[in-house]
Amino acid sequence: MEEFDIGQVEIIPFTLKYLEDVREIHYPIMDGWSMKGIISDFANTSTVSYIAVLGGRALGFISYLLGDNAYMQFVCTHQMYRRRGIATKLITQTIEGMPEQINSVVLEVRSRNEEAINLYKKLGFATLGTRKDIYTTPLDDALVMEYTKGVKDLD
Repeated sequence: MEEFDIGQVEIIPFTLKYLEDVREIHYPIMDGWSMKGIISDFANTSTVSYIAVLGGRALGFISYLLGDNAYMQFVCTHQMYRRRGIATKLITQTIEGMPEQINSVVLEVRSRNEEAINLYKKLGFATLGTRKDIYTTPLDDALVMEYTKGVKDLD
């Protein structure tokens, strides 16, 4: 596993220059986006997406749908770089940089994804409820979680 300093990882807006890196990040995930889906999401003016970059390569990706509040559509780290602070940095820096009128961020996560659930809880997200059988491959429920600005500082 390649060593790096998380302080050297930059969070920048997603551009098509990094499309292939983002596809590679999502490819191993069964419910990841297709190239067409990524491009469509990028073209949506209500969506903001960021990448974590080191040495000219995207190592992670996050995307939000912005309205009155934010809906986190996806956060993912390249499988070779997981558990090294990239997802935490993506989430904290992008939430801190959101417009002032955005007071909360909502997301859905597979109920069996304990690692992600623990990360979200550590960052101050609270569970609002469960949506039954939302995911299909494999069948799984979704936990709906919310972070409310000002309730807990992001770690």
